[in-house]
Amino acid sequence: MDNNSLKRFGEYIKLLRETEGMSQEELARKSGFAGRAAISALEIGKTNISVDRLQDLAIALHTTPGKMLDIIIESNETALTDGLSAESIAKLKSYAEYLRSQEGTK
Repeated sequence: MDNNSLKRFGEYIKLLRETEGMSQEELARKSGFAGRAAISALEIGKTNISVDRLQDLAIALHTTPGKMLDIIIESNETALTDGLSAESIAKLKSYAEYLRSQEGTK
């Protein structure tokens, strides 16, 4: 993700965390992150996240990885897809759809 996408994603994580009434420490514990500093780094857009960690975070925040990816795509689609071919954009959207389809099977 580019810096703008990381920042928007971090803002979304913070919003979800605060909506759930969780501290950064509690979210870290529930999602398997090392501690408050790791969550803080995510929330301010200083670090990226792997797909596996995205799923852990989504479960702790009572949402889904697909919804979290949608926020990134919808809030910053132009920057996210800038320079990508139409084929790559379609693959990105297809991956988000795949994640959504997998959420119902778990």
